[in-house]
Amino acid sequence: MTAARKRARLVAVAAAAGWLAMPSACLRSPEVRYYTLASQGPAGPPRAAPRYTVHVAPASVPEAVDRPELVLRVSATELAIDDRHRWVEPLRTGIARALADDLGRRLDGALVSTSQEGQGQAPSDVEIAVDVQHLDVGLTEGASIEAAWTARWADGRPTRTGRSLARARGAPGGTHDAAVAACAAALASVSDDIARSVRAEYLSRR
Repeated sequence: MTAARKRARLVAVAAAAGWLAMPSACLRSPEVRYYTLASQGPAGPPRAAPRYTVHVAPASVPEAVDRPELVLRVSATELAIDDRHRWVEPLRTGIARALADDLGRRLDGALVSTSQEGQGQAPSDVEIAVDVQHLDVGLTEGASIEAAWTARWADGRPTRTGRSLARARGAPGGTHDAAVAACAAALASVSDDIARSVRAEYLSRR
């Protein structure tokens, strides 16, 4: 073995030894943080026994954001998939749960549930289907959402449909927490529209 080859081998062995001696903290994967969409607004006063039931199905969401990772708007043409910040549940079920929580606060006399909560129960009086057609979330820009929704009554009342456009500003500093909160606030505007429709139809036939 030539002297040059011996030196190269010694360098490779030293490099491998140094890598093995690195602190475990240096080799640890970056921490992953998980987020959920929280309902908006304080809890209301104690409620009377429910007079009708509302069921919110899992939302339909665009393929671009239908993934565990947060998808953040960077520019007009660029999206970033943030592998270190993820949804704790599928986005379609998280949106349905947040909407159900918000509707439960807004619809006095209604018992509102999602598909997971309603399994094995009798059909609900009102079935809510939501098709999220556009969802943008940015660290500094906040969130914007466009959704088409349907409220279908089991007793044959007219099916009500609507389209909601909502936007919520982010907080200074551009944190992921603020971006997720803005997304929840935009969804609360959608639930406002749905609640007005359901409430009006319910009151019209009392």
